[in-house]
Amino acid sequence: MTRISEPRDRRHGRRLRALAQATLAASVAVLVGLSGAGATYALLSSTTNASGATLTAGTLGLQLNGASSASLGNFAASPNTPVAKAFSVRNTGDAPASLDAEIEATSTPQITAYTRIRITPVANASACATGLAGTPAVLDGYAATLGGGTLAPGAVRWYCFEIALAANTPGTLSGQGLGFTMTVNATQKAN
Repeated sequence: MTRISEPRDRRHGRRLRALAQATLAASVAVLVGLSGAGATYALLSSTTNASGATLTAGTLGLQLNGASSASLGNFAASPNTPVAKAFSVRNTGDAPASLDAEIEATSTPQITAYTRIRITPVANASACATGLAGTPAVLDGYAATLGGGTLAPGAVRWYCFEIALAANTPGTLSGQGLGFTMTVNATQKAN
């Protein structure tokens, strides 16, 4: 019998192919083993550069009765005669906001200790009246979230400010003047 032998280069090539196939099979087995265990294995990885991010701050702005500040006018309140006055708050910014109010008395402490207020959201100015829902609170040091939820950009909300004297107000305080400052604050809310 005559034996024909392959050229050496061809035999070497066949061995390399067999080795490559065995290595590929082992790699697939490892990859399957990792996948079965819940791990992730990437054969290729890539990165990319992202362009810079732009941060933009929203704006908050309020108008009270169409201006940056407003007067509610004079009150002539008594224990038997509460007074109600309407005011509006407009969000002039581009961010939604929640509203709260703080009140500080600027007059004699004797009368302010007996002064009660209530701030209630209403549909419009004509809906403002005495005796609306909510518990009256002491005027001096008043701090509370104004009802009605988040005020959207460009939206207007109406409130009814009611003021009265407590039933147990001493007659000796009759005729005293009352002064106070109410500040309406806005806090930006997430969109």
